[in-house]
Amino acid sequence: MKLTYHILGLLVLVISDASGHQAEDGSLPKNCQNIRENGFTEVGHYVVYNTINNTEEAIMIYCDEKDGMLQLMDKEDGTARRSAAINCKELQDQGMDHDVPNIIYPFPDHPEAPLLVLCDQTTQGGGWTVILRRDDSYDALTDFNRTFQEYAAGFGDVNYDFYIGNEVIHTLTDPSLNELWVTIGDTYTGETGYAHYQYFHVAARDDYDLPEPYMMGIGLYEGTIGNGMEYHNGQGFSTIDQDNDVWDADCAAEVGGGGGWWYRDCGPTCLTSPYGTGHFSWYPEDSYYTLSKAQMMVRPSSTCT
Repeated sequence: MKLTYHILGLLVLVISDASGHQAEDGSLPKNCQNIRENGFTEVGHYVVYNTINNTEEAIMIYCDEKDGMLQLMDKEDGTARRSAAINCKELQDQGMDHDVPNIIYPFPDHPEAPLLVLCDQTTQGGGWTVILRRDDSYDALTDFNRTFQEYAAGFGDVNYDFYIGNEVIHTLTDPSLNELWVTIGDTYTGETGYAHYQYFHVAARDDYDLPEPYMMGIGLYEGTIGNGMEYHNGQGFSTIDQDNDVWDADCAAEVGGGGGWWYRDCGPTCLTSPYGTGHFSWYPEDSYYTLSKAQMMVRPSSTCT
């Protein structure tokens, strides 16, 4: 049996149901200690059962080597509780201090639906939710040649290459002020660096005040690799089956190798193109990087600039 949550066509989470982790007497686990007592010793995510509002509900928890994580466990009696965290910054505020996949509940219209995300709690004070990660050193590489709906829903594995999905990015960056942190690694020189934007926002898919879906707003750059995103400010999201760029042809299909992006006229930066093509690149005004790795992550802004 599996627990599956579908939201707006997104497959948010699929995980084995905890009934398979029950004790010999048939009782269902309520916390990480019960999971361990029942013989399951691996670090990872489990579903446990607790009474919420007089109803027995299945809840996701993460059991680490210390038998539980603060944001998903009650400190007093060790029983599971539903995390109210809507992003990795709130998980950090609840005590999470290391970089691992974890569960958030970002959908205001579906507060019961969990989403597995990767958190970065070390870079520049932490609190970052990773929205894209790519690294050509992984054994299993994710294909980024995807449809508009696939980019809306997200794809990949948070332990490897992945894209969190435009619906989630919109939810994370709306309506509060958010910042974006981008890191890259150059294929040929090995050079690494970062770009930090104090403002980052992705609009809704169907915002009738805007001409294109998932339009991106970005600004207030500082960093070491140049402002590779400025040219894409104000663009909608394009894919192989939905062309929203300003070029006569489809940038995603003709130049981007199938990677969806906020193309203007097929350049200059694209973090979703295939490895080894020269189009997986970061391209500010005065330099050019052909990439082997890249990561994008967001958090609520700590400034009001």
